[in-house]
Amino acid sequence: MAGILLISLYNEFNLGVRQMVSELRDAGHDAWMLCLKQYRKKELAPDEEWYPDWQTELPPNGGRLVLSYPYPLSDCERELFKGLLRKLRPQFVGLSVYSAFVPSAIEVTRLIRETLPDALVGWGGPHVTLDPVSSSEHCDMAFVGECDVPMVELAHALHHGKDWRQVPNIVWRENGSIHRQPVSPVIKDLDTLPFTYFGSDGAYYLEDDELVEGRPFPSSELNTCFKIMTTRGCPYVCTFCMLSFQKEVMPDTTRLRFRSIPHVMRELEEAKARMGHFFLEIEDDIFTVRPERMKEFFEHYRERIGMPFWCYTHPNYARPEMLEILKQNNVQFVIMGIQSGSDRIADEIFDRRVSNKTVLEATRNIHKSGIRAFYDIISNNPFETEEDRIETFHLLRAIPRPYGLQLGALNFYPNIAISRMREERGLPRTVDFQQYRFWNVLYHLASTVELSDRDAEYLLNNPEFRRDPSLLETFATHAKAWTREIGDLKALNQTHLQEVHRLADRVRALEQELTFIKARRGFRQFLWLSEKLRHLKHKVLGLGKRAASAKNEGGLAADRVREAPLKPVSPLPARADG
Repeated sequence: MAGILLISLYNEFNLGVRQMVSELRDAGHDAWMLCLKQYRKKELAPDEEWYPDWQTELPPNGGRLVLSYPYPLSDCERELFKGLLRKLRPQFVGLSVYSAFVPSAIEVTRLIRETLPDALVGWGGPHVTLDPVSSSEHCDMAFVGECDVPMVELAHALHHGKDWRQVPNIVWRENGSIHRQPVSPVIKDLDTLPFTYFGSDGAYYLEDDELVEGRPFPSSELNTCFKIMTTRGCPYVCTFCMLSFQKEVMPDTTRLRFRSIPHVMRELEEAKARMGHFFLEIEDDIFTVRPERMKEFFEHYRERIGMPFWCYTHPNYARPEMLEILKQNNVQFVIMGIQSGSDRIADEIFDRRVSNKTVLEATRNIHKSGIRAFYDIISNNPFETEEDRIETFHLLRAIPRPYGLQLGALNFYPNIAISRMREERGLPRTVDFQQYRFWNVLYHLASTVELSDRDAEYLLNNPEFRRDPSLLETFATHAKAWTREIGDLKALNQTHLQEVHRLADRVRALEQELTFIKARRGFRQFLWLSEKLRHLKHKVLGLGKRAASAKNEGGLAADRVREAPLKPVSPLPARADG
């Protein structure tokens, strides 16, 4: 059997790496995974260097928050890593590489070659799929696309001493030339794949000068959350997404494919048996795309899993009947991409083909459903005009509040459609960050505070705010913190009420059983159930009071939103597409 070590950089979940570890183990090979540093955010200082490929959130205080910041390895961590390599002695080491982590991947590759000069090193992941030629400069082979089959074929080749250059999906350099193997067909029946690997054996975690096996970082969401994908592919091909490139060169990988509901349920039941309680994160690009499948999913989920969850939706699929299904089944929030309030940008530049009318209808549906919502907007966009930015501001004003705004900077990843458009038009890769501070704080204000037309005109036409938006940023930071606080209180209230209803159902069942026992004169059973019922009613009453208290506190918080400042609370991280 072959020995394969797969490395995830700055992302301890990394479903792609975990999937391939499962596939390699199922095929009889020794497969290990290393989570090299965990997912951590960092807010940059005003004068701190910024890397254009970093996925950057734009908070209301005018700063730059890097999602999954690539903290450098310490000297101790380098030695621990090299020690693990010497212990495992893999024949092949694979790195999952995002564009933001290319410098880190280069350093890790250097450490591998210093420690195990005979081991092969391969790169895969989003960045490598987009730019395999430049990636192949740093490794022995670059893997493109979905590599479920190619990774197992590589392991078989290494085990049997065959030429790895015959493995599909790889790009490599030899004698000054670039060589490629054809991309293998994608797996259409996803039920044939094993579940992603979340076991402890052979799973290593390196962070804060400590290397451990089987135990995630104490601060990691891996301890409380479980991520799953029930589909692959996406029905849309937005220009800022890596699928815009894949659609041209490997179209099968973008087509929507579904796992069966029984297959998904078995994986979730395994997670429940292993973790007990967890928060489920459904990573499908659009979970609400098929109503009938959603209904089937929740018919089983309600009884067999029942955990709180969140999912992505889309303006074309945020329909009342779908949202009602989500609400009935313990959804905590949904995330929906709007990306731009300008019809021109959404249509001509992003190729979203979703009008503002459709967006507003979707947001109103979500608001009426009572589900908490977070909406994604892309800013710092060199394609935008003043009119485009004004349209986005007014759209955010029109969306029913409260909602969370996740504002991010536009990234130009290699070879995606929007990157080629930028080059063709001669536009800069980055914009004047200081200029966009004014617009970004207006977006945050529009998402948290009700602005009249008169207020909006005053803000748009005040030259002092354009010159120095710091006063608006202070106000927006406090307002957004209060909005987040109110949303958290409402979510807490909803959780308490759900527990009250669950316990109330048990009370009714016990009362019925008591009536039956009294009729049969079962005195000892009657006393036991009476005492149990008394304690249960007391618990229901206590939860009811807590829920009412949370609800009242939420109302008071809303009244005080303009009066008392709070420390800012960062919104949830946006998705990384490259």
